[in-house]
Order: sequence, then C-alpha cells, then structure tokens
Amino acid sequence: MSLLRLASDDDGAAMGGMTAAPSDDPGSLLEIIAVAPPGDLQSLPPPDPLVAHFNPMLRSFRFTIVQQPIRARMCGSSDKDWRPLSPPVVLKLELFDLHGNQVIDNAFMQHLIVHTTLWNDSKEEELTVVELPHNTSSKRISAAAKSRKRGVTQFGNRSSEMGLEIENNLLGDYTASSSIVEDEHGVRGCFFVFSNLSIRLEGRYRLRFMLVKLPSMRDIYESMIPKPLATIHSDAFDVYSIKTFPGMIESTPLSRALAQQGLKIPIRNTQDTN
Repeated sequence: MSLLRLASDDDGAAMGGMTAAPSDDPGSLLEIIAVAPPGDLQSLPPPDPLVAHFNPMLRSFRFTIVQQPIRARMCGSSDKDWRPLSPPVVLKLELFDLHGNQVIDNAFMQHLIVHTTLWNDSKEEELTVVELPHNTSSKRISAAAKSRKRGVTQFGNRSSEMGLEIENNLLGDYTASSSIVEDEHGVRGCFFVFSNLSIRLEGRYRLRFMLVKLPSMRDIYESMIPKPLATIHSDAFDVYSIKTFPGMIESTPLSRALAQQGLKIPIRNTQDTN
C-alpha cells in the first residue's frame, strides 16, 4: 500500500496546513535524486495544497513500507527477554517536485516522525495494550493470550473488571524519526526504522504506522500541534510461542546497508532459533 498525496485514506489519515518555506527560491532547498528518473506527470496526482503550502516546488509524496515484519518470538516483561520483530520494519517517504523528480527536502523531512500501534489481523481492534489476568507471569503469558478481554486504546486506564490488569503488549520504541541515508542500491532516501519492537502475546497481528509532521518555526502563524499526514498498515505477521518459533530471519541487504550507515539495527548472518 502506498500514498501519493496528503489525504485521508481507508486507514483514517488526517490533514493539516503548513506554512511556506521562507525562501526566495524554495526550489534551491531541494536535492534531486539523480538516479531516480522523473515520474510521468500524468501518473502523479495534481499538486497537493498541503505539501505546496510548505514548499511551492513540492507536488506530492509516497509513503510505503519497504521492509515488512515477518515473525517474532513472544517476549517476556523484562529487558533480558527482548525478542524484536524479524526483520525490522523499514518505511520510506518519497517526495516529488512539480516536474515529477524524486527529491530530498531536509527542511521538510527533519520535522517528520512515524508513530506505530499494534492491531489484530483484521485491523479492527487495537492491541497495543491489553487486559490480562492479574499476576500473569511471562512463563504463562501464552495461555493468557487466549483469555485476554479486549484491546485498550488509552494508556493509564484501570481495568473495568476485577482480576484483570492492563499490560503493554507492544514493547520498544513506538516512534521513529527520519533518516536520510542510502538503501542497498546506493539510492538516497528518507527512511524510518523500527528495530526494537517486541510483542508479549502470541498471535497474528499488523502494525499501524502514522506519518506525523511536528511543528517548527515555519508554523508560528498556525497552530503549533503535530499534524498527522498519512497512515498505513503492515502485512500480517505471526508472533510464536517459545516452542513453536521457527527462528529469526537472516538480515536483509537493506538492513545491512542501513546499519553500515550508523542506524541501530541488529545484524544476523544465520537463523537463530533461540
């Protein structure tokens, strides 16, 4: 799934205005990705008012997941039992100028983040935090997954039923900032990496990612609040119990390329069933 404009989609993306770049020549702020041929203007959406409001030379963008999660082993509640998703999720933002060129706009990209939440396979129930039987240990968490009551979308709520308590099901960093680096083919781009997400309960899930524009000095004449730009769901993936986990995925060429440029991504050469 990809998004070519700042507009609401089936996943509930929100929109918000931006102030134009304070520059006599905003086009000079753009870095054209030379190895990427210009797109056919007929295949691109018309100039988007929100991107153009930030920089009149920008036309639209595409937001995609370029590395999908495949599987993970359920983790415990302690830092010593951390079982990250394999492979780590990587998202990419592509900007297009008025001529259809793919471009890098540091002034725009440096204020972007991506926030994630955990959902069930059907994308109907959020499972970032769940209600579990009281005093459920990590050794019995697999059985507890079968008795969970419902997803909870608000942090800090008390359980509505006696004997239940709210627990984080998704662990790790929920937010990733933009990194302008090269992919495995040497092509520069804007990437967002989630390398340490872990899940406590076995099951089949999807991750929902929201692209957000943080306020900057360019927004001083508008509301200084984060602006959601787009949302996207990952493919479905499985979280296994200790006994059924088939092992970690070997590190991909993309993971290796990003890690070599300083991004914190664990690198594996062979499968590990531990």
